[in-house]
Parts: sequence; structure tokens; C-alpha cells
Amino acid sequence: MLQSSEVIRSPAYHLLQSENWVPVAQSVKNRCNICPIEHDVRFMKSKLKVKMISLLEIAFLCSIAHINEAQFAKNPNYRIKVGMIIPKSKALQPLVGYQRSASAVLIAMDRMRDEQLLPDVNFTFVIKFEECHEHTAVGAAIELITVHKVDVIVGPPCNAPAESVGIITGFHDVINNLWGPTTNAKLSDLPRFPTVATVTGNSLSLGLAVFAIMDEYMWTELAFIYTSSDRCNYMGIDLETAVKLHENLVSITYKQEVNVDTSSISKALQRIRSRARIVLTCFDNRQHFRDLLLAAKDMGMTNDEYVYIFTDTAEPGPAPRPIWQDTKSPSDGRDKEAVEALKYALFVETDNSGRLPLTKEKFSAEVLSRMSEWPFYCSEQECPNTPALTAATYAGHLYDTMYLYAIALNKTIQENDGMNLTHSGARILMNAVGEFDGMTGRVIIGGNGTRDPVYIVRGLNKSSKLDVFLKIRMYTIVPELKRLYEDELSSIWALRNGTRPTTPPRCGYNSTGCPLSFLDEYYGYVICAATAAFIVILFTIFGIAFTIRSKMKEAERANLMWQIPFALLTVLEGKRDESSVRNGSTFFSGLNDHNDPQAQYVSYLLNGEHVVGERHPVHLHLLESDFAELRFMRHFDHENINRFIGLSLDAPILTSVWKYCSRRSIKDVIQDDNLTMDAFFIYSLIKDIASGICALHNSVLRYHGLLTSKRCLIDERWQLKISDYGLKKIRRNQSVNKNEMLWMAPEILRSELHEGTQESDIYSFAIICSELIMRQSVWNIGSRKESAEEIIYLVKRGGVNPMRPDLNLQRYQDLNPSMVHLVKECWNENPNERPRICAIISLLKSMNDRNTNLMDHVFAMLEQHAGTLEAEVEKRTKELIEEKKKSDVLLHRMLPKQVAERLKLGQPVQPESYDCVTVFFSDVVSFTKLAGRCTPLQVVNLLNDLYTAFDGIIDTHDVYKVETIGDGYLCVSGLPKRNGNEHAREIANMSLAFMESLKHYRVPHMPDERINLRIGIHSGPCVAGVVGLTMPRYCLFGDTVNTASRMESSGKAGQIHISADANNFLTRILGGFHTESRGEIIIKGKGVMETFWLLRATDEFSVSKTD
Repeated sequence: MLQSSEVIRSPAYHLLQSENWVPVAQSVKNRCNICPIEHDVRFMKSKLKVKMISLLEIAFLCSIAHINEAQFAKNPNYRIKVGMIIPKSKALQPLVGYQRSASAVLIAMDRMRDEQLLPDVNFTFVIKFEECHEHTAVGAAIELITVHKVDVIVGPPCNAPAESVGIITGFHDVINNLWGPTTNAKLSDLPRFPTVATVTGNSLSLGLAVFAIMDEYMWTELAFIYTSSDRCNYMGIDLETAVKLHENLVSITYKQEVNVDTSSISKALQRIRSRARIVLTCFDNRQHFRDLLLAAKDMGMTNDEYVYIFTDTAEPGPAPRPIWQDTKSPSDGRDKEAVEALKYALFVETDNSGRLPLTKEKFSAEVLSRMSEWPFYCSEQECPNTPALTAATYAGHLYDTMYLYAIALNKTIQENDGMNLTHSGARILMNAVGEFDGMTGRVIIGGNGTRDPVYIVRGLNKSSKLDVFLKIRMYTIVPELKRLYEDELSSIWALRNGTRPTTPPRCGYNSTGCPLSFLDEYYGYVICAATAAFIVILFTIFGIAFTIRSKMKEAERANLMWQIPFALLTVLEGKRDESSVRNGSTFFSGLNDHNDPQAQYVSYLLNGEHVVGERHPVHLHLLESDFAELRFMRHFDHENINRFIGLSLDAPILTSVWKYCSRRSIKDVIQDDNLTMDAFFIYSLIKDIASGICALHNSVLRYHGLLTSKRCLIDERWQLKISDYGLKKIRRNQSVNKNEMLWMAPEILRSELHEGTQESDIYSFAIICSELIMRQSVWNIGSRKESAEEIIYLVKRGGVNPMRPDLNLQRYQDLNPSMVHLVKECWNENPNERPRICAIISLLKSMNDRNTNLMDHVFAMLEQHAGTLEAEVEKRTKELIEEKKKSDVLLHRMLPKQVAERLKLGQPVQPESYDCVTVFFSDVVSFTKLAGRCTPLQVVNLLNDLYTAFDGIIDTHDVYKVETIGDGYLCVSGLPKRNGNEHAREIANMSLAFMESLKHYRVPHMPDERINLRIGIHSGPCVAGVVGLTMPRYCLFGDTVNTASRMESSGKAGQIHISADANNFLTRILGGFHTESRGEIIIKGKGVMETFWLLRATDEFSVSKTD
């Protein structure tokens, strides 16, 4: 059972501590033969002379010793004597010194008591001070084992003494628990050291952990520099062993012991520069790590090629100073440089993170404060407890080794049913294998009694803060590496520009592995190239200047593209087509009289192309930003955007020019009653409007601002195009027409500038949709009782139920009902709740899945209508052909066929002169008397029958009937179709046929009456032509016509009177006719002429003609 006792401080006790009582104290020790606490006789080392003391006082001192021993032996089952070999020199105090670490065993015993470990065991301590010298450590161990009969030896905390003591304890089978920097890997040799247990990881494990890091990053070459300390020397030896265990995959290219001065470190670094890039270090002072970094920085060896691996950088105390902080006084002021160099270092340290409730700060304070307690009783002078001091670096290891012994002993006692095996060191060592949470983190004891450490690898992260990147768990000599990052380039190498160092470096250790620089290898060529480059640069500068000037010229040319001289614009007088007249609208609803200064739109011709000009009665100065907008508009191309042609700056009124759309605007289409509009027609127009708005919203123009149904035009392909966009500065300074405000959003009406937004375009879009769906003017303004000003006021006022146009699907019941909901959402009073144009297009696509466009749809409608009218058209066509034939027949009876065809083709009929034709005149003898005996109807019938008979005879001859005047008959042959000299024969035969037909003709209402003709014929030149536009007549002109008329008037009834010219043709030129001379007679207007009677034709000509 653990007990604590306090030595009674009597006058004799104080006497024993005086200068003259050392021999007396030794005598007391010998007489009493007990000293369970070696520390209680520490005053025996005094060198002063002794004085006499009474036997009573000696007996009193002995009684004190016996009382102390009795307190420890109160009802124990086991009595454990702990031997401690510990240094107390000032040099070793920061690491393992007695004054700053020994009481850690008391803190461990407190934990043992709390956890009921070894409840029936009484502990006593025998302490031997030894300064890590092998021979003194051996002597102390032998004395503890043979003289004091200790059950366990704790220490020594140094490598060489620990190796010797371990052999002795193994021989005596006494458990030997090591602590401190006992990193010699030989101590892990179980056959050689069967009773040695250590809570410190050995340097062989550290070397294998370092090699695991090198394997991880594919490094193969290493430099190792170290100091002459005991720990570092053994680390160098174990590092060589690790190389062999690692199958020589890593080679140590440089190994050097260095002093702690800067020059020694610099010399080592100079040699390393040509041999390695991965530098492993072993120093006992944190200041040396800082000195190494600064020396490397001064030598230019802190770059992305180098990695400095620091081991065991721990500093005594719970809150150690940063490694880059200077500990010397005065400081060198290079802490910032040390921090900068630190990014090229990695720290391999034992993972000391534990789960004990006792913090390192409290542990350190408690170690210092309890040095005055049993069994140490260290005075304040020898063991000061000040805030500036901290516990020794390895005090936590002493705590862990004491607690490890308790666990192993407790397990040994339990396994052997209470048998006293406290002196069986090998058996206890076997039970030390396991894990527990100690002051130095998670303590894992392997089968060889040595701690299997867990190492962490720290370095600066991308935030320049120390971070843990790797964790390495040792399984005896097998490391297990675990990455604590996802991407090494952005974590552990983040401050190296995301580049992992390589061994050897890319250009080798002497920078000879890379080829010579271009400048070194081709110096002469470089000079020539530099000269050429200078010339090229010079030309390049000129080229750039020329390019800039060309760009400026190009910008000027681009500006000329949209600048239209007013002289090129020719006013096109507005015409009204038939449909427009019926609708009461002009061919283009926006076109007005150009002479009207208030007219907004004027129709022009520009280079033969029909365009429309919009007038802007403003005077302003355009800037470069306005020019950029105009250049963009000039090249803005979209199927639903009307093309902007340009701006006429020199016009009397500033005029923007736009492409002309032949099918007018939506407003005109709505007013056209002759146009059939179905649901798909409406849907197509709405979809085109939305597409055009989307193009504007996604362009640099951002919005339209003044969208109305008059500005939504339809071209010849039935494609809707939005016009009058852009020109923001011009429209900003231009007053808005009251009628155009009917399409404006309420928030725009309330503003003073009336400048549009994308949300206001959505509202205007909804108003236009209502026009199309209802097929009426905006707001049905012609049928409402409110005026335009009143409607604008009500819209501007807003309210809970703002005023909006009427909207229903009565006219187009097959239109998707969702269209109405969409329109109502678009004219929402709150602009932020109106849908975006892209959402509108998506909704419109979902309302109709047809892929045809409006033009195809219109053609389909026309085809369907054409199909229904095809039969009617065919019927009417046949009737037209028949009527045409009749009209042609009638026309040919009125005019010669050749003349009629030319007149039908709209060609002029020029008068034509003929060298020789034969003209025929006839007259019914005594027709006036005959007509007087008949009614007018009978006269008409008489003449009709007679001339019908004559017309039948004419059709059998090459004769043209010119006209009939009452009972007179005028015919001609030889024109308009020339027939050579046959004209005389044709007229002669026709005349004989007329005379022959009268022999059989009877007047219908006067059967007894006979009709006689008087015929006159003359041959000669003649002119013929068409006279008049209304009822045109083909007339003959010339003396031949007058002579033929005189032949008829001077003839006799039943006789054919011909002139000498006609007789010459019939008898001499043609022949075949019998004539008789009448002699010379006086002809009116001609004087005396010889004339002839045509009697008959010869039989051969008569037969031939008849045939």
C-alpha cells in the first residue's frame, strides 16, 4: 500500500545537518543499518570537520530511522524497493536532471493509487546520482542490486550507461525501466537485454520513419549532419543500420559531425550542396536548428530544391518558444528570415498528444512543486520552484516508465495468484507489452520491451502555419505511413509553388545536368539575333503604329457605314393599294406625308431599296459611346430584329433609316379584315416578338424601351421583326407621343425620364399580345369610353386591381388557355414578379409543339383555300376561254387579225402604205325607195340577211371587209395581208359571186322584189391604219378609195364598173376575165376616164376558183 511519510525535524536532526556532523551521520547509518531513503543522508557529503555527539542523540537519530521505515511497512503484502539512477548536474537539468524530473514518479504513483494498481504494495526508493558516465553507472547498479536489494532500477537516462546497466540487470534478472534520451537501438535486443524496458522510441525507428518519408516522395539520397551528443552519435549508428534494413534503397551521400558554431554548419552545407538535397539533422538545442536555416539562407540553399528534416525539436516546458525565435541575448533580429527559411523544413517528432486529464502545464508545475515531498525532501535552494522554470524535457518519460512498471508488476502478480515474483525481471518485462495513455502520448510497448513510437511530420502550410501532414506508426521495424492531406501539391508543397523536390535535382547537384543556356552556347548568334530582333521590334513598332492608325481609319469607315447622306434619300410618294383603301389605312401605317414637319415616318428610296425613315426632332452632339452603339446596331443581325440601316445626320430633321417591311405592322394586320388569322397565326407572331425581345435583352442594347404594336413589323416572308430599337441618347432627349404611352409599363409612366427597362419590355409585350388575342386595337381604344389620357392616368395610378386590357379566348378558342395566364403575369404591377424573357420563350414552346413557321402556315392556309376553289377556278377559266374566243371572233370581224393581235398585245399599230391594192364599193339600187316601203325592223333584217350572204362569200376569198355604211359595202384585197397581184383577181371573183347570188335572193317580206347592186372596182396604191381609241376602226386612205367610189356611183344597176387600171390587171397582168369597154366618160373629180364593164371570168378560172 502506498504511504507517504515526513521525517520529523528534531533539534538532533538539525544538528546532523550542521557542518560538523557528517562522520556522526555516517556512524548513525552504520549503527542503525537502515536507510530506506538514501536522500535522507545527503548531508553526509559535507567536507567539514565533525564534533562530538552524545550517545543519547545517536539513539534518537536511530529511532527516527526506524519510525520512518515502519510507516512504509504498515500492513504490506509486497515491499518494492525502487532504485533510481539519475543525474543532478546543471548541464543535464533541462533534459533529465533530478531537480526538475524526479517527482514525476510521485505523480505516476498518484494515478496508480486512483486506479487501484498494486494496492497491497509498499514502495521505497533508493536514489543514486550519476552523471551519465558508464563506469559510475555500473557501480551504482551493482550497489543497488547487491547491497540495497532493489526490485527495479529506473534509469540511467543515457545511452552508454543504459547499455552497461542493462547487461547487469539482465544477469541478475532485475527489471530495468529506462527513460530519457535512451535511443540506442541495441537496447531493443531482447536476448541481450532480457529485462530492459524503455518508454523512449529508439533512433532506428526514427531512421526507418525518415526513410518511409523518402519512399513516399521518391527521394533516394540523403545528407546527415549531427552534433557530438550521445543521442546523435547513436542516431548516426542506427541510421546506417536502417539503410541496410531498407535494402539500400536510400543512400547517405554525406555524413558529418558538426560543432554548434555557424562556420562549422556553413562548411557542412557547402559540401552538401554538391551531394544532396535532402538534409537530415540531429541537434540537442533548438537554437541550432535556427542557425542551420539562417546559414542555408545566407548560402542560397533555401529554395524549392532543398528539404531540411529536423528531428526531436521538442523544448522543455508546456509552451515552448517557436523554433524560429532567437533564444540568445541580444537577439540577432533575423526571426523573419528564419520564418521565411522555415518553409523548406519538415519536423519529424514523436506524437505526444494524449488523452490524460492532466495537462502539460499542470504536470510541469506539479513536478517542480513536489520535489520537496517524500521521498526527496529537496530544499528550496537546491530545487527552486519559480515561474521561469519548467519540468525537464523527459520528465514525462519518467512518469510513463514508473506507470509502465506498475502495470507490468500488477499483471504479473495477478497472473501468478499472488506469488512474489517482484524479483523476476524477465517475467515482468513480458507483461509490459501493451498500450496505455501516458504523459508522452499513447505509449505502445512492443514484444522486445521497447516503445513502438508514432511519429508526426509537420511543416508550414499554405497559410504559413505549422500543420501536420503525415503520421507514421512503427510496428517494431516496420513503418506504416498515413497521409493527412488530399493533395500534396496544395498542402505540404504549397509554399514551393506546388512542386515536389526531387533527388537528384533536375539539373544535378552541380547544375551540370541541364544543357547550357541558349545565351552561353550561342553567344554570337544571340548578338546577331538581338540586332535582328531590335530591327524587328523597330518595324513592329511602326507596324503597331500603322495598325493603330488603320484601326482608327477602320473605325471611321465603320462610322461611315451608318452615316447616310440625306442627298442619297429620295422621297417615295406614298401609294394606297386597294386593300389599304378598303381598310382605311395606308400601305404602311407609320408612313405620313413627308411635307408634314410633324410626320414621324417617311418612306424613302436608298440606292434603289425601299426604306423607312424615322424622324427625331432633337438637336444633340453624339459621343464615341453613341457611335459604338450605332456601329453595333448597324451589324446587329437577328431573324426577328428589323435591320437598322443608318442615321442621316445632315437631314433637316435627324432621321434614322430602317429596312422596309412590306406586310406592314401588327397594328395593320389586326385591322385587315380580309386576312384570316387562326390560333397558330397568333402564336407564331407572339413567339417571334418574344424571340426579338430576347435578342435585344441579350445584346449590349439591353432593352427596347418603346415597344409597341406599330414597331412590330412583318416582312414578305411573314416573319415578325422588331424595329425602332436603340438610339438611347436620341430617344432620351425626344418627347414621347401620348399614344405610345398606352404600351408603357406603369413604373415607367411614373418616372420622369420614361427610360425603359427589360421589365417594361415584358409589360409592353403583354399589351401587344392582348391586341393579337382580342384582334382589336390597343386597349380597344375606339370602343372604350375612356380616352387615351384617361387610360394612361388609370394605369399610372395602379392600385390593388390595376387597370388592364380585356382578355379572353372567345375569338380563338383553340388557343392554349395558358397564353392568357402568361400575358397576365407579364403585365404584373410589380416589375420584379414579371417573368424573364427566357422563361417566356420556354413557356411558349411548351404551348405548341408544331415546328412549322408562320410562312409555311400561311402557305398551307392558301393551299387549303386554293384546293376548295380549284374546281370553281377551272370552271371560270373554261368560261373565260370561251368568252375570249367569242371576243376574238368579234374582234377579228371588226379588225384584221394581224391588227387585232397587235392591239391585244398593247402594241401600237402604225399606218402602213401599200403599193397596189384593189378596192371594192357596192350599193343597193333604189334602196331608199325600198326602205320607205318597209318598217325599220324589216330594213334591218333585210340588210342583215343580205350582208350575211355577202359575208359568207367574202370568207371564201382573200378579201377584207372594211365597213358597211347603210346599204353601202366597202371591201379591199391586198391589205393588210399582201398577196402580190392576186388582189384584182380576188375582188373580181368576189364581185361576180355577189352578182350571181342576187339571182336567187328574195326579200323575205317582199318575195316579188329583186335586189340589184351597183359595183365599182379600182386598183392602185393605198394607206391603211387604225383610227381612234374608243371603237377603233381600220380605215383606208388615198385616191384609190375615191376612184373606186366614183366607179360605183357612175355605174349601172346589175353591172360591175371597173377602171382602166383594174382592167389592166384582169386582162393583161392576170388574165382570165372578159371585160367590155364603156368608153370615155366624165368622172366627178377625175375628169374624162375610160372605164370598163366586167362581164365574166373564163371557164377555167371560174372552175378553178369554185373548186
